Amino acid sequence: MTTINNQSAVSRFKSLNIFGLSALMGAAALFSAVEVSAHGYVSSPKSRAFLCTSAQGGGSSPACVAAAAAGNASQYEPQSIGIGGANDNHQALIPDGKLCSANHASMAGLDLARNDWGATTVSAGPTAFIWTNPAAHKTKYFRYYITKQGFNPGAAPLKWSDLEQIHQSAPADRESTSTHIVNLPQRTGRHIVYSIWQRDPVADAPEAFYQCIDVVFGNPTSSSPSSIATSSRSSSISTSSISGNTCAGLPTWNTATVYNKPQQVQHNNKRYQANYWTQGNDPALTSGEYNYWLDLGACSEGGSSVASSVTTSTPRSSVSSVRSSTASSVATGSCTSPAYVNGASYANNALVQNVGNEYRCTVSGWCSQGGAYAPGTGWAWTNAWTQVRSCQ
Repeated sequence: MTTINNQSAVSRFKSLNIFGLSALMGAAALFSAVEVSAHGYVSSPKSRAFLCTSAQGGGSSPACVAAAAAGNASQYEPQSIGIGGANDNHQALIPDGKLCSANHASMAGLDLARNDWGATTVSAGPTAFIWTNPAAHKTKYFRYYITKQGFNPGAAPLKWSDLEQIHQSAPADRESTSTHIVNLPQRTGRHIVYSIWQRDPVADAPEAFYQCIDVVFGNPTSSSPSSIATSSRSSSISTSSISGNTCAGLPTWNTATVYNKPQQVQHNNKRYQANYWTQGNDPALTSGEYNYWLDLGACSEGGSSVASSVTTSTPRSSVSSVRSSTASSVATGSCTSPAYVNGASYANNALVQNVGNEYRCTVSGWCSQGGAYAPGTGWAWTNAWTQVRSCQ
């Protein structure tokens, strides 16, 4: 009798063990499933993955149907396009042609080269991008890239060399939605904005998530009349002098200070502008078109004495004209627009002359930066201006 009782007890113990093990395995699977699905996607402008979900009605579009046929698990979980151990090594882990799927074979359909992906119409200038995060994580940064002018999304899948970085956010705590104001550069036609959410690898986890957002650039939004124009009716004239030192008044770069676009600093007798959020990145070592800083030239460059501001008394607009004594900014020929002055403030649609040509401002914030954005001479001038005509 004792033996039978012992066997029964053992059987009950084994049953409990099996049940407990099954429960633990089930719980582990549940937590694993939660971890897989609880991340984020770009909900505005709607990302390629989000548009192809049935909830968005995009699953029946030709591009989404083709993506599903090629493999698109993200149509059920657009928030799951991620790499667990990314830890900033995005380009090393994601090969060219696999950016939209983050190199997941089950989502390869997102990488198809097509010109009919659902796209949002945008214009150059500040644009809000929103990440929706079903489960929040601590953030190291959200980073944004855009394809270069001339990119054709139907010619070949997206490559890293197609992109230029345009924004990086500051570190952030856990957020259910994350909104970023990204300054889109001047573009025409279809383009892809590529966004990366890198979790904080120290306080959270090294995982990162990736989203492709298809956009179409429409007509630029018109702004108020140019503040750089001429007027036959003026009520007040003032004169001032722009110092020959373009770094006058700028703070000296400090390794402990946080900077963000368009803040400027002086460092080693040069002027720099932050491209996006940065801290501890030496401008002398991290400057360039797609780096943390823009090199705007030596502190002694671009200064001149000018007769400034002619302001109209009419309510229509404030009108200013400037004269530069520098040879490269002398108004000449048949053009009547004022000469360009490095570092002066310009509004959208402002007309200026420089190096024998007339230019129209298309992105006010960059037109006013000077240096790299100086019309016709700066290496990034086409992001801020369009050439109207020759003044010769």
